[in-house]
Amino acid sequence: MKIVIFTRTGFHHTSFINRLQENFEIACVVRETYPEQPKENAILSALRNLLRKSAAGQMSDEQFLKKFSETYSAGFRYNPMLKDYLKAYFDVMVEQKGTQYLNIKCGDINSPELREFLKSIKSDIIAVLGSSVIKPEMISLPAVAMINIHSGLSPYYRGTWSYGWPLVNREPEYIGVTVHHVNAGIDTGDIIYQTRPLLEKYDDLNSIFLKVIAEGIEIMVKAIDEIGNKGDIMSYQQPGNIGRLYQMKDFNAGAARTCLKNLEDGIISEYLSLREARDAKVKLSGYVPPVIFK
Repeated sequence: MKIVIFTRTGFHHTSFINRLQENFEIACVVRETYPEQPKENAILSALRNLLRKSAAGQMSDEQFLKKFSETYSAGFRYNPMLKDYLKAYFDVMVEQKGTQYLNIKCGDINSPELREFLKSIKSDIIAVLGSSVIKPEMISLPAVAMINIHSGLSPYYRGTWSYGWPLVNREPEYIGVTVHHVNAGIDTGDIIYQTRPLLEKYDDLNSIFLKVIAEGIEIMVKAIDEIGNKGDIMSYQQPGNIGRLYQMKDFNAGAARTCLKNLEDGIISEYLSLREARDAKVKLSGYVPPVIFK
Protein backbone atom coordinates (compact mmCIF):
# COMPACT_ATOMS: atom_id res chain seq x y z
CA MET A 1 0.00 0.00 0.00
CA LYS A 2 1.52 3.32 -1.10
CA ILE A 3 0.84 6.23 1.26
CA VAL A 4 1.51 9.93 0.63
CA ILE A 5 1.31 12.62 3.31
CA PHE A 6 0.16 16.22 2.72
CA THR A 7 0.90 18.50 5.67
CA ARG A 8 2.75 21.64 6.77
CA THR A 9 5.87 22.47 8.79
CA GLY A 10 4.59 23.01 12.37
CA PHE A 11 5.56 20.88 15.35
CA HIS A 12 2.28 18.95 15.35
CA HIS A 13 2.66 18.34 11.62
CA THR A 14 6.11 16.86 12.25
CA SER A 15 4.63 14.62 14.92
CA PHE A 16 1.95 13.56 12.43
CA ILE A 17 4.61 12.57 9.89
CA ASN A 18 6.70 10.66 12.42
CA ARG A 19 3.69 8.85 13.89
CA LEU A 20 2.56 7.62 10.47
CA GLN A 21 6.11 6.60 9.62
CA GLU A 22 6.22 4.51 12.80
CA ASN A 23 3.26 2.48 11.56
CA PHE A 24 3.43 2.49 7.76
CA GLU A 25 5.81 2.70 4.85
CA ILE A 26 5.40 6.18 3.42
CA ALA A 27 6.15 6.75 -0.27
CA CYS A 28 6.25 10.55 -0.15
CA VAL A 29 5.88 13.42 2.34
CA VAL A 30 4.79 16.81 0.98
CA ARG A 31 5.29 19.69 3.42
CA GLU A 32 3.68 22.99 2.49
CA THR A 33 4.85 26.27 4.04
CA TYR A 34 2.48 28.55 5.91
CA PRO A 35 1.01 31.59 4.17
CA GLU A 36 3.33 34.59 4.25
CA GLN A 37 2.10 37.48 6.36
CA PRO A 38 1.60 40.55 4.16
CA LYS A 39 4.19 43.27 4.65
CA GLU A 40 2.64 46.52 5.77
CA ASN A 41 2.89 49.38 3.31
CA ALA A 42 5.24 52.12 4.60
CA ILE A 43 2.69 54.89 3.98
CA LEU A 44 -0.02 52.92 5.75
CA SER A 45 2.34 52.35 8.66
CA ALA A 46 3.02 56.09 8.94
CA LEU A 47 -0.68 56.87 8.84
CA ARG A 48 -1.29 54.34 11.59
CA ASN A 49 1.25 56.11 13.77
CA LEU A 50 -0.37 59.49 13.10
CA LEU A 51 -3.82 58.14 13.94
CA ARG A 52 -2.68 56.09 16.93
CA LYS A 53 -4.52 58.22 19.49
CA SER A 54 -7.83 58.26 17.63
CA ALA A 55 -7.51 54.57 16.81
CA ALA A 56 -6.49 53.47 20.30
CA GLY A 57 -9.17 50.80 20.45
CA GLN A 58 -8.10 49.30 17.15
CA MET A 59 -4.45 49.32 18.13
CA SER A 60 -5.37 47.66 21.40
CA ASP A 61 -7.09 44.88 19.46
CA GLU A 62 -4.05 44.45 17.24
CA GLN A 63 -1.73 44.23 20.22
CA PHE A 64 -4.07 41.80 21.96
CA LEU A 65 -4.26 39.52 18.92
CA LYS A 66 -0.47 39.54 18.58
CA LYS A 67 -0.12 38.47 22.22
CA PHE A 68 -2.90 35.91 21.82
CA SER A 69 -1.16 34.39 18.80
CA GLU A 70 2.15 34.20 20.62
CA THR A 71 0.63 32.63 23.75
CA TYR A 72 -1.84 30.15 22.24
CA SER A 73 0.08 28.66 19.38
CA ALA A 74 1.24 25.27 20.66
CA GLY A 75 2.05 23.23 17.61
CA PHE A 76 3.15 26.25 15.62
CA ARG A 77 5.68 27.67 18.10
CA TYR A 78 7.64 25.63 20.61
CA ASN A 79 5.68 25.02 23.80
CA PRO A 80 6.66 22.82 26.78
CA MET A 81 3.28 21.06 26.48
CA LEU A 82 4.27 19.49 23.16
CA LYS A 83 6.28 16.71 24.79
CA ASP A 84 3.41 15.87 27.15
CA TYR A 85 0.67 15.66 24.53
CA LEU A 86 2.13 14.46 21.24
CA LYS A 87 2.92 10.76 21.05
CA ALA A 88 5.60 10.90 18.36
CA TYR A 89 8.68 13.12 18.07
CA PHE A 90 7.70 16.67 17.18
CA ASP A 91 10.98 18.57 16.93
CA VAL A 92 12.79 16.66 14.16
CA MET A 93 11.31 14.87 11.18
CA VAL A 94 12.89 11.41 11.04
CA GLU A 95 13.65 10.74 7.39
CA GLN A 96 13.17 7.14 6.28
CA LYS A 97 15.09 5.33 3.59
CA GLY A 98 12.99 5.00 0.45
CA THR A 99 10.66 7.91 1.31
CA GLN A 100 10.72 11.05 -0.84
CA TYR A 101 10.43 14.39 0.98
CA LEU A 102 9.20 17.51 -0.81
CA ASN A 103 9.03 21.05 0.57
CA ILE A 104 6.69 23.31 -1.38
CA LYS A 105 5.42 26.88 -1.15
CA CYS A 106 1.99 27.69 0.24
CA GLY A 107 -0.61 27.07 -2.47
CA ASP A 108 1.59 24.79 -4.57
CA ILE A 109 -0.25 21.75 -3.22
CA ASN A 110 -2.45 22.02 -6.34
CA SER A 111 0.32 22.72 -8.84
CA PRO A 112 0.39 20.77 -12.12
CA GLU A 113 4.03 19.86 -11.43
CA LEU A 114 3.20 18.22 -8.12
CA ARG A 115 0.22 16.46 -9.63
CA GLU A 116 2.35 14.94 -12.39
CA PHE A 117 4.98 13.87 -9.90
CA LEU A 118 2.41 12.19 -7.63
CA LYS A 119 0.72 10.47 -10.56
CA SER A 120 3.97 8.57 -11.08
CA ILE A 121 3.88 7.33 -7.48
CA LYS A 122 0.39 5.81 -7.93
CA SER A 123 -0.60 6.26 -4.29
CA ASP A 124 -3.35 4.26 -2.61
CA ILE A 125 -3.93 6.75 0.22
CA ILE A 126 -3.11 10.42 0.73
CA ALA A 127 -3.27 11.40 4.43
CA VAL A 128 -3.80 15.11 5.07
CA LEU A 129 -3.26 17.41 8.04
CA GLY A 130 -3.35 21.17 7.66
CA SER A 131 -2.68 21.75 3.96
CA SER A 132 -4.28 24.41 1.79
CA VAL A 133 -7.70 23.58 0.31
CA ILE A 134 -7.16 20.77 -2.18
CA LYS A 135 -8.67 20.91 -5.66
CA PRO A 136 -10.66 18.03 -7.24
CA GLU A 137 -7.92 17.08 -9.69
CA MET A 138 -5.62 16.35 -6.73
CA ILE A 139 -8.34 14.65 -4.70
CA SER A 140 -8.79 12.10 -7.49
CA LEU A 141 -5.14 10.98 -7.42
CA PRO A 142 -5.12 8.20 -4.79
CA ALA A 143 -6.56 4.85 -5.83
CA VAL A 144 -8.44 4.27 -2.56
CA ALA A 145 -8.85 7.44 -0.50
CA MET A 146 -7.67 10.90 0.44
CA ILE A 147 -8.43 11.37 4.13
CA ASN A 148 -8.05 14.42 6.36
CA ILE A 149 -7.78 15.23 10.05
CA HIS A 150 -10.16 18.08 10.89
CA SER A 151 -9.67 19.57 14.36
CA GLY A 152 -13.40 19.85 14.96
CA LEU A 153 -16.58 17.81 14.95
CA SER A 154 -18.08 17.97 11.47
CA PRO A 155 -20.63 18.98 10.37
CA TYR A 156 -21.22 21.09 13.48
CA TYR A 157 -17.98 23.08 13.35
CA ARG A 158 -16.13 23.21 10.03
CA GLY A 159 -13.30 25.38 8.75
CA THR A 160 -10.70 27.09 10.95
CA TRP A 161 -10.21 27.22 14.73
CA SER A 162 -12.85 24.54 15.23
CA TYR A 163 -11.65 23.79 18.76
CA GLY A 164 -11.95 27.48 19.75
CA TRP A 165 -15.35 28.46 18.39
CA PRO A 166 -17.20 25.94 20.63
CA LEU A 167 -15.69 27.78 23.61
CA VAL A 168 -16.77 31.14 22.22
CA ASN A 169 -20.30 29.74 21.81
CA ARG A 170 -20.25 28.02 25.24
CA GLU A 171 -20.50 24.53 23.68
CA PRO A 172 -17.49 22.46 24.84
CA GLU A 173 -19.40 19.30 23.94
CA TYR A 174 -18.55 20.14 20.32
CA ILE A 175 -14.78 20.01 20.92
CA GLY A 176 -13.43 16.99 19.10
CA VAL A 177 -11.76 15.71 15.96
CA THR A 178 -12.92 14.14 12.70
CA VAL A 179 -11.14 11.95 10.18
CA HIS A 180 -13.02 12.16 6.90
CA HIS A 181 -12.74 11.64 3.17
CA VAL A 182 -11.69 14.77 1.31
CA ASN A 183 -14.13 16.19 -1.22
CA ALA A 184 -14.49 19.55 -2.96
CA GLY A 185 -16.10 21.19 0.10
CA ILE A 186 -14.51 22.40 3.33
CA ASP A 187 -14.59 19.55 5.86
CA THR A 188 -17.75 18.15 4.23
CA GLY A 189 -16.50 14.73 3.08
CA ASP A 190 -17.90 11.47 4.40
CA ILE A 191 -16.91 10.85 8.02
CA ILE A 192 -14.78 7.83 8.93
CA TYR A 193 -14.07 8.35 12.64
CA GLN A 194 -14.80 10.96 15.28
CA THR A 195 -13.72 11.25 18.89
CA ARG A 196 -13.66 13.71 21.76
CA PRO A 197 -10.56 14.21 23.92
CA LEU A 198 -11.04 13.97 27.64
CA LEU A 199 -11.19 17.56 28.87
CA GLU A 200 -10.14 18.62 32.35
CA LYS A 201 -11.20 21.73 34.23
CA TYR A 202 -7.77 23.39 34.03
CA ASP A 203 -7.32 22.90 30.29
CA ASP A 204 -6.35 26.02 28.35
CA LEU A 205 -6.41 26.59 24.59
CA ASN A 206 -2.99 25.02 24.12
CA SER A 207 -3.81 21.79 25.94
CA ILE A 208 -7.20 21.55 24.23
CA PHE A 209 -5.63 21.97 20.79
CA LEU A 210 -2.90 19.42 21.46
CA LYS A 211 -5.38 16.89 22.86
CA VAL A 212 -7.53 17.28 19.74
CA ILE A 213 -4.56 16.86 17.39
CA ALA A 214 -3.06 13.94 19.34
CA GLU A 215 -6.35 12.03 19.27
CA GLY A 216 -6.83 12.92 15.61
CA ILE A 217 -3.47 11.45 14.65
CA GLU A 218 -4.39 8.21 16.44
CA ILE A 219 -7.69 7.81 14.62
CA MET A 220 -5.91 8.57 11.34
CA VAL A 221 -3.55 5.66 12.11
CA LYS A 222 -6.59 3.50 12.87
CA ALA A 223 -8.27 4.47 9.58
CA ILE A 224 -5.19 3.78 7.44
CA ASP A 225 -4.62 0.48 9.21
CA GLU A 226 -8.20 -0.60 8.49
CA ILE A 227 -7.98 0.40 4.84
CA GLY A 228 -4.72 -1.55 4.55
CA ASN A 229 -6.28 -4.65 6.06
CA LYS A 230 -9.66 -4.55 4.31
CA GLY A 231 -9.05 -2.48 1.18
CA ASP A 232 -11.92 -0.17 2.15
CA ILE A 233 -13.51 1.48 5.18
CA MET A 234 -17.03 2.35 6.32
CA SER A 235 -17.95 6.02 6.20
CA TYR A 236 -20.96 8.21 6.90
CA GLN A 237 -22.36 10.96 4.71
CA GLN A 238 -22.61 14.33 6.42
CA PRO A 239 -26.00 16.05 6.49
CA GLY A 240 -25.84 19.24 4.50
CA ASN A 241 -28.35 21.30 6.45
CA ILE A 242 -26.68 21.64 9.87
CA GLY A 243 -23.51 23.06 11.32
CA ARG A 244 -21.45 26.19 10.86
CA LEU A 245 -18.45 27.06 8.71
CA TYR A 246 -15.93 29.45 10.22
CA GLN A 247 -13.20 31.05 8.15
CA MET A 248 -10.22 33.22 9.02
CA LYS A 249 -12.22 36.35 8.28
CA ASP A 250 -14.60 35.43 11.12
CA PHE A 251 -11.86 35.44 13.76
CA ASN A 252 -11.20 38.72 15.58
CA ALA A 253 -10.19 40.14 18.95
CA GLY A 254 -13.75 39.94 20.21
CA ALA A 255 -13.95 36.20 19.57
CA ALA A 256 -10.53 35.61 21.17
CA ARG A 257 -11.43 37.64 24.25
CA THR A 258 -14.75 35.84 24.64
CA CYS A 259 -13.01 32.48 24.36
CA LEU A 260 -10.51 33.31 27.11
CA LYS A 261 -13.20 34.88 29.31
CA ASN A 262 -15.38 31.79 29.07
CA LEU A 263 -12.43 29.57 30.00
CA GLU A 264 -11.58 31.85 32.93
CA ASP A 265 -15.20 31.73 34.09
CA GLY A 266 -15.08 27.93 34.31
CA ILE A 267 -16.88 26.84 31.16
CA ILE A 268 -15.03 23.50 31.17
CA SER A 269 -16.03 22.74 34.78
CA GLU A 270 -19.61 23.67 33.95
CA TYR A 271 -19.56 21.27 31.00
CA LEU A 272 -17.91 18.46 32.96
CA SER A 273 -20.60 18.62 35.64
CA LEU A 274 -23.19 17.74 32.96
CA ARG A 275 -20.93 16.00 30.45
CA GLU A 276 -22.94 12.83 29.88
CA ALA A 277 -26.18 14.72 29.18
CA ARG A 278 -24.54 17.38 27.03
CA ASP A 279 -22.51 14.88 25.00
CA ALA A 280 -25.62 12.79 24.38
CA LYS A 281 -27.24 15.69 22.50
CA VAL A 282 -24.47 15.67 19.86
CA LYS A 283 -24.81 12.89 17.31
CA LEU A 284 -21.42 11.64 16.16
CA SER A 285 -20.61 9.32 13.25
CA GLY A 286 -18.05 6.53 13.52
CA TYR A 287 -17.37 7.40 17.14
CA VAL A 288 -14.40 5.77 18.81
CA PRO A 289 -13.26 6.44 22.41
CA PRO A 290 -10.13 8.57 22.91
CA VAL A 291 -6.98 6.49 23.29
CA ILE A 292 -4.39 8.93 24.67
CA PHE A 293 -6.35 10.96 27.21
CA LYS A 294 -9.00 8.83 28.92
